[in-house]
Amino acid sequence: WRISALPLGGYVMFAGDHDAASSPQAGSTRSGVNKATGYLNDQSVLVRMAVTIAGPVFNFLFAIGVFAAFFAVLGEHYRQPVVGTLQPGGAAISAGLQVGDRILSIDGKAMLSSNDVRQIIAVSGARQVTVAVERAGAPVELAVTPKVVDRPTPFGDLEKQGVLGITFSTDPATVQHARYNPVEAVGRGIQQTAQIIETQIDFIAALFRGGVSPGHLSGPLGIGQISGKVAENSAELAGPQATPAQVASSVAMGLVQLAAVLSIAIGFMNLLPLPMLDGGHLVFYAYEAVRGRPLPEVVRQTSMKVGIACLLMLFVFVTFQDLDRLGLFRMLEGAARTG
Repeated sequence: WRISALPLGGYVMFAGDHDAASSPQAGSTRSGVNKATGYLNDQSVLVRMAVTIAGPVFNFLFAIGVFAAFFAVLGEHYRQPVVGTLQPGGAAISAGLQVGDRILSIDGKAMLSSNDVRQIIAVSGARQVTVAVERAGAPVELAVTPKVVDRPTPFGDLEKQGVLGITFSTDPATVQHARYNPVEAVGRGIQQTAQIIETQIDFIAALFRGGVSPGHLSGPLGIGQISGKVAENSAELAGPQATPAQVASSVAMGLVQLAAVLSIAIGFMNLLPLPMLDGGHLVFYAYEAVRGRPLPEVVRQTSMKVGIACLLMLFVFVTFQDLDRLGLFRMLEGAARTG
């Protein structure tokens, strides 16, 4: 493994790799299985697939472990998704939602908390969803198409996302605190991880539909900015009377939870079927398993070049987004006007 400037952050090379694209070096012929060399490229297809997928799997396992630990020790504090008010002209009132409705599920996915509803609706803009609610003790299903609006972010910019046009009830009775035994905590950790992955899939689909803005994407600078906001919010949650140790503990817990979310994002991204990523390698191995021979070297090398070009363009784009979110371009524009 190597930490380097390009590609940013570094990469992993297995024994027998000539470069970060896993091109076989001299002595690794890729002409058949030869475990004696110790090179990854000379192992069976199943072994190579298992090694490749191990990284993303452990990204997910880390997140499950973090969530499970928090659920087991602290439990879960959440607000039930009960409709408090309806905004005139909003998607919810047009679809027939009523004050007091408790949202049970959206497109068959159970909604435990108001945050669950916000997350799934944010990436569902411009697409009709089925909302199941409990009304006067009876289940009711409604078809709702969330409206896409520009919403302010904690960083002062605007981002497109879907909204129902409701606020949730602030009745203390809607606030719940669940406790879990170790086995239940692991199950809840798996559920939380799966929900985040589903949200990321929905986000990509919404991005192509125009239901969300690309501003939701963040690079290294954006992650640093988000980390600072999480630390700030965690310190505030500790309360004004908290001791320095309590503040530090709250901040540490917030950052560990953020690390779990980022771990899921990294694992998910690495599984995308793009050359240079683990998902791209898995596609190559699947081809080899079906055809009985590796993908032609010229095709593999060309696809790798296309893949790294796409990743570099994505990196440039998210960096531009991060700088814009930080206000650099507005500052330069203001300086140019005054100058």
